[in-house]
Amino acid sequence: MAGKKILMLVGEFSEEYEIFVFEQAMHAVGHTVHVVCPDKKAGDVLKTLIA
Repeated sequence: MAGKKILMLVGEFSEEYEIFVFEQAMHAVGHTVHVVCPDKKAGDVLKTLIA
């Protein structure tokens, strides 16, 4: 099966593990993941938190 393209929408101050663990797991099985925050532009920094 060919890898899929996945769009993940996140908000400012999202929990870091919820974003990065999912993204890395999807990359590991061959998918492409784009993580975007609607209020940010390409290259902007997204503040995350670890709870």
